Amino acid sequence: MSVNGSRDVKIDIDAACDGDGNELTPLLPLARSPSSGGISDGSVQSIRALPGMKIRAHAIDGEGHLVDCTTKRALKQSKKGAGSYWIDIDADDRDAEELRQWLGQLRLSPFLLSRLAEPAQTWASQVLPFQAAALAVVRILPEKEGSDEITHLAALCMKNLLLTFTSCPRTETGGLYASVHRYMHDRRRLPDASSNGALFAWLLFHIERTSRAARELRECILRMDEAMDRDISSVSMEEIIEAKEQLLRVLSVAEEQTECLEALAVAESDSDGVDFSNLRGTMGVLRATAGATERMSLRLEKRIADLRQRYETHHQEQMNRRLAVLTVLSAIFLPLTLLTGIWGMNFENMPELAKPDAYPMALLVMMLIATLMCCYFQRAGWFD
Repeated sequence: MSVNGSRDVKIDIDAACDGDGNELTPLLPLARSPSSGGISDGSVQSIRALPGMKIRAHAIDGEGHLVDCTTKRALKQSKKGAGSYWIDIDADDRDAEELRQWLGQLRLSPFLLSRLAEPAQTWASQVLPFQAAALAVVRILPEKEGSDEITHLAALCMKNLLLTFTSCPRTETGGLYASVHRYMHDRRRLPDASSNGALFAWLLFHIERTSRAARELRECILRMDEAMDRDISSVSMEEIIEAKEQLLRVLSVAEEQTECLEALAVAESDSDGVDFSNLRGTMGVLRATAGATERMSLRLEKRIADLRQRYETHHQEQMNRRLAVLTVLSAIFLPLTLLTGIWGMNFENMPELAKPDAYPMALLVMMLIATLMCCYFQRAGWFD
């Protein structure tokens, strides 16, 4: 299936990849058999590119720095074991059948092909270890704050090549690449000059984004707590509910990232595509950061529950005070209503009606009763 009726374009193998996010040649390495769970044997060749797809290739030098390169170089050299490379593929939000047809040109194993070609809405955080490669699907926070989109990224880890992939709408993840690019090109970011080092730096970027979002929420919740200490009515229920919704999104992402890291650590013994022998410390940092974010989110969830309880208790007390005022007013007017009911009866023999001072005396009696009852309720604490 084509996109918007466009024809597929055959791209030459020597097309270069720049660092500005321009559309580039989608070439991938062809190595090993489908049964290995990686990429099947075959020579590097020209393949048909989908309109709008973006691919960026990077070489990892001996000091752990990223250098932009062509996809041809990344594919051929990684297959030979000459250096390590990172290729990032942005397929945007595409029709599942169209994406499956394109991925079929990459000579992926049928199982990996089926997993990557699934609609982005059906992706779930998981790690699938194979003999020659390991597939890690990680949930991340969407680029737009407050978005309800569930966003995942996939990383196919091989011995000398890291392939990251997304088919989420570019409106949700497209702007993140510039930030990832700057982060990964920092000279101190890669913990090891290998594709696994690039994988850990890539994971750390997204895990730190989650941790940063949790810390920002913590500051927001602390400000609400302090505001409620000064004036509990200064915080609305809508603000508390919005903070809770944001926190639940962060918590769900943190939980899935923690589970993914645990599974990735176990996958090392089952796959040749991952080797963390030089990255034990970095793995510890990743797991500690993700775990701390999850625990912080759980504590903040309790804090928000306390804020909501305080708010509801305050409003319940306000309602009780209003009901108390209505009760006092009803009690005060009850004897007055009784007197007016008695004097309003139409009997012929009512001595009070014949007295010239009956009306002012009746008003005086009513005022005296109301005053005495107000004093009683005041002493009883009904107006506190």
